[in-house]
Amino acid sequence: MRRLLPTSMAGWLILLIVLGLGVSQAVTIAIHYDSRREAQLLLENVRIAERVVAVTRAIDLLRLEERPAIAVGVSKSGLIVAWEPGNAVNINKPRNDRAQLIAEVIDQRHEGLRLLGIEADYFPAPWSFAGAENPFGTLFSERINDVRGRIRDVLDQNPGEGVYVISLQLADRTWVNIAAPDVQTVPAWSTATTAVILVTLIIVLALSILGIRRLTAPLSTLTQAAERLGRNVNAPPLPEAGSSDVIQAIRAFNDMQDRIRRFVEDRTRMIAAISHDLRTPITRMRLRAELIGESEQQQKMLADLAEMETMIASTLSFAREDANPEPRQRIDLVELLQAVCADIPQAKLSTEPPPMPVPIDAQPVALRRGFTKLIDNAVRYGGEARIALGGDDRNIIVTIDDKGPGIPDEQLDRVFRPFYRLDSSRSRDTGGTGLGLAVARTVLRAHGGDVLLSNRNGDGLRATVTLPRTAS
Repeated sequence: MRRLLPTSMAGWLILLIVLGLGVSQAVTIAIHYDSRREAQLLLENVRIAERVVAVTRAIDLLRLEERPAIAVGVSKSGLIVAWEPGNAVNINKPRNDRAQLIAEVIDQRHEGLRLLGIEADYFPAPWSFAGAENPFGTLFSERINDVRGRIRDVLDQNPGEGVYVISLQLADRTWVNIAAPDVQTVPAWSTATTAVILVTLIIVLALSILGIRRLTAPLSTLTQAAERLGRNVNAPPLPEAGSSDVIQAIRAFNDMQDRIRRFVEDRTRMIAAISHDLRTPITRMRLRAELIGESEQQQKMLADLAEMETMIASTLSFAREDANPEPRQRIDLVELLQAVCADIPQAKLSTEPPPMPVPIDAQPVALRRGFTKLIDNAVRYGGEARIALGGDDRNIIVTIDDKGPGIPDEQLDRVFRPFYRLDSSRSRDTGGTGLGLAVARTVLRAHGGDVLLSNRNGDGLRATVTLPRTAS
């Protein structure tokens, strides 16, 4: 059942509109049909009453010996008439609403006709002539059985209709017994009514789809903008268009993006300023170290100062690139990786199967720097780097494997922190400032991707890079 329900806001709005319209249409038609049925019932009773009074008046004006033949003569499918000495209606049976209505109408319209009594009954369909339940079992005398047969024929042809039975007593105390089939009212769900509802629903559905899509289009724009903001904080602001509520949401989103951009820029400037200011005291410390007479202590201090300068230079380089991002362009990721491998002899790009061109929108220099950091890290601590490409329709997956000792599982994510280094990599020989993996992850996340590290069961470390096929 849940699979049949819509999942989007636009789908729910359309469903609610269509259901509301359908229910309102059904209720309106039901009310209209009920009012029409009552009006039609009154008109039908007036029509039957006028015919009954007219036939009875004609029989009352005839001589007694002429009445039976005339009664049979005027009988037809719409009205079955018999003149008898007895009453065909059971007077002990209480009248139902339809019988009461026809009796009242006849009582109001029998001017000039002397009647001693008016009796009426109504038998709703379906009913049968068989057995004791036959409502006409005592309606006519035995001398006119052919009339009862014609009644059966009429009602067999109209099985869905009820029957009025009316008995009017004349001034000579004889009775005119009349059976009149009830005309079925027009059904509420006629073909025309159903067609009108369907056409209305189709028109409203089409207008709803157009209107709701127009109203909800800014929501998808906001969603795309939020995804783009995660990849590029310097993306242009959204144009303010749409309804007042949508404009307010877009304006708030643009303000948030502007605040985030200013925060990142301020942070970057602060780091660059601190790194730049540290160069002066480091230079003074280097000069003072030159004056130390003890050679061993002098070499240790100079090595520490060199390491500090390397860290500061890396920080300044990172800050400059972050503050002045390069424009994006369409590049081939395979060519970029091949160029990186050409600069690092221990790195090898897998050619089985032969890599096909992988176009991607990216910042070429920044992306190359990110991959260089990962590959250089694999070569430095694992001796070699084996690169392979894969992925699906949405993402590009690049794996970089080495044959190093790996990393403890609890530190697989910590190594991406700036200036964080494992104990085994703190020696002067291996070098490193602890910014390489942090820079790589920052660059890849700026392109809408990410990088994760995992151990390969004692066979080295694997860096898995994920990039969207369409980065913006």
